[in-house]
Amino acid sequence: MDRSTLHPSVDELKRFIPLQALSAQQLELLAGVAEKKQAAPYHLLMDIGSDDQQTYFLLDGTLTLISKDDHEREIRADDRSAKSPIAQLRPRQYQVKCKTHVSYITIDNEYLENLTRNHNVPAGLEGYEVSGETPAQLTSFEDQLSSRLLADLEQDCLQLPSLPEVAIRIGRALEDGVSDANQIAELIQIDPVITAKLIKAANSAFYGGRNPVETCSAAVVRLGGDVTHKLVLSYALKELFQSDSELLQKRMQDLWKHSTHVAAICYVLAKQDRRFKPEHAMLVGLLHDIGVVAILNYAKHFPNESTQPKMIDQATSSMRAQIGSMILNNWRFPTDFVVTALEAEEWLRNKGDEPDYCDLVIIAQLHSYIGNNKGLHLPAIDEVPAHSRLELGELTPRMSLKILEQAKDQIAHAQSLLNI
Repeated sequence: MDRSTLHPSVDELKRFIPLQALSAQQLELLAGVAEKKQAAPYHLLMDIGSDDQQTYFLLDGTLTLISKDDHEREIRADDRSAKSPIAQLRPRQYQVKCKTHVSYITIDNEYLENLTRNHNVPAGLEGYEVSGETPAQLTSFEDQLSSRLLADLEQDCLQLPSLPEVAIRIGRALEDGVSDANQIAELIQIDPVITAKLIKAANSAFYGGRNPVETCSAAVVRLGGDVTHKLVLSYALKELFQSDSELLQKRMQDLWKHSTHVAAICYVLAKQDRRFKPEHAMLVGLLHDIGVVAILNYAKHFPNESTQPKMIDQATSSMRAQIGSMILNNWRFPTDFVVTALEAEEWLRNKGDEPDYCDLVIIAQLHSYIGNNKGLHLPAIDEVPAHSRLELGELTPRMSLKILEQAKDQIAHAQSLLNI
């Protein structure tokens, strides 16, 4: 039997990605009503088909998730996947059992939804909006789209191309301490296209030396293991921005253009603030809108709606953050990527004194919108909290234009690096 113990602390609630966007006041309210519980090994936490109105978060221990086809997987409290709700799709798609003693949090769905829809915005955040005007409730199209997408995501059959094996192998090799350029080059050379792009990148204006490199191993030596890994991932990810639908392909192309522009600005800004790694910043910027890629891929299953721009815009606006963070979490990307996908359009996000990569992406996006219509409806760069945490100088709108003008060649080179 479960036994209710204490209410969770605010710090415990802030461990979980969907709750990190709440204000301090909202978190205090939530801590007072959420329940912190414990359960013994073999206890059945939820069953397939159940429609309970609770959201579960794992604090400690290990759970076993069993799908309808008896496929099993485990979630430990220190896994990245545990930063999201456990088996959140309803009716439940998994039987969830405790493998060890576990500690977990339950939150009433209705209370959580009312809290996140609360229009009493904390002082100083008037006018705050996330990704435009999010509707109070999902449209029928969004409901069907999200149900199909989330079901596939939870059952590990999301209709997105998987990360190429070469990128996965390089990541594993670096995690295992492999630093030999020849060994890393052997892994890359599985994919001739990426090999050619990497050699070209090593000879580019950013990394080129006096003498051009001609082999993959020489490119790895020049770039280093970490930069090599980031570039290989970037080149592999370009293949995701594709659609079989001619109507949606233009949107994919526009999205890739926006993502590479933001990524290039992140790269240049990270070079000004030495607390960031430029290639890491570039990759975080490239992936901040990965949720839109998934939404556009699934929209093709709804022929009528996919021809209506306003419906697609509304769906991407209301779903991009949640879907993007779940995808990156599912791919086991570092927390920087997951948090940025979730919060990159929370313009007035204020998460402490120390900057993170999400702050960098927020500033990069505001840079990218200067001079176009979307920028008219967003706060000025010097009005967002991210500005004060970054060491980028006096970024007023006028200075931003000057900095962009001065750095336009660097940004263009960085963008061309992603389009090799």
